[in-house]
Amino acid sequence: MGALFYIINQRALYRGYRKDYYDENVLELLSRILIEVPKSSSLEALKSGLKLRWEQPYDIIIPYGDIRHTRFETIWKFDLDKDQLIFNKDGGNNGCLALSVLRQRPFTFDDFETCESPTAPNCDPFTAFSRPYWQPVLYVPQRKVAFTRQVLEDFNFQWRHILRYRYNDLTFRKIVQAILHIATFNFGVKELTEPRQGLGGALVGPLDLPEWDPLETRIVLVGRVWCVASHNPAEGLPLVREHLQEHGDTQQATSSKRYLIMSVRHLILCRLNQGKLEWTRPIPFLNGIDPVLEQAVEILLAATSNYTLKTPIHLFPIELQTRILRYMSQGPVNAARVGCILELGLPFAWKDGQMDVRLETVHKNRHFGTPVESQVWFGDHFSGVAYRGDVTSIPGTQ
Repeated sequence: MGALFYIINQRALYRGYRKDYYDENVLELLSRILIEVPKSSSLEALKSGLKLRWEQPYDIIIPYGDIRHTRFETIWKFDLDKDQLIFNKDGGNNGCLALSVLRQRPFTFDDFETCESPTAPNCDPFTAFSRPYWQPVLYVPQRKVAFTRQVLEDFNFQWRHILRYRYNDLTFRKIVQAILHIATFNFGVKELTEPRQGLGGALVGPLDLPEWDPLETRIVLVGRVWCVASHNPAEGLPLVREHLQEHGDTQQATSSKRYLIMSVRHLILCRLNQGKLEWTRPIPFLNGIDPVLEQAVEILLAATSNYTLKTPIHLFPIELQTRILRYMSQGPVNAARVGCILELGLPFAWKDGQMDVRLETVHKNRHFGTPVESQVWFGDHFSGVAYRGDVTSIPGTQ
């Protein structure tokens, strides 16, 4: 275990970690670093006095909630803009203290006042989206629902250290962009087949942040629906009304009068019906804790899907379609992705021969004969989601 430090100063964010820093060391060290230091010199005093390798992430992560957090005894946050020190511990033990105290004398945990835990924001969508609810008739092929739900479930798991707490607007727009990539099957599958030595560690660590590009605009046309990205679902409704007013002529031309309000934690599908907005019941979505609901995936896919392209392969028996798809890649995941796009072949059973295809969470050794590892990528950036056939799942191997 160790200590994780954040420093906030005029929109700049710094982060450092020491595995050999425990509470007693930190309290003693901080009691010396800021004594009689002017407020204007606090940043440099902390950066040099704590003797850490500092990096500049774009968001604060509270990595508590699963086994990966055992590295961190305490998280210390210095908010120099508010002249305040906050600590967080697993289990909800939190405290805050004015930095002016540290500049005057040594301090202990008894000097801290209890403060609010860094939980997820409490945005109740049912206040803004009240009854009656629109109940659209949805048709989405089950193959798409099952495949997409599993990928979203695994994405939700891999990035749970972010999704279950608060995150800033940049992180939010990156998560929304990832969801749209997955829902529209607009992602690549990189297949690893060569031997390699295990790199060690998790594919997604407890301090990792998404590296792919964020959604550029708040409202974007995806398939046959306008996707409205709003961290607070209630704030998405005025955006919809404003967009309808500004793009009335365009709406008539494109026949797109539907909006998908996406707050990541909830989905709401809206439509303009006889001059009046109506909406579905808000559906829980990704929160890093709960399973992904099938209903949420159905609405997401029904809203964002385009018309399926028909090919000569559609004339073949479905079993032959499946065999043709398997020739396009070495692993089964990319073939399943293309099968969803074209609605070809049998639904993916998450099997590679006799092996169960399972989520990979750590870097492992590869040798000749190791099953293909299929990594989901958004452009040039790894999504954190990867799959591989589990040899131990073959009947008779245990």
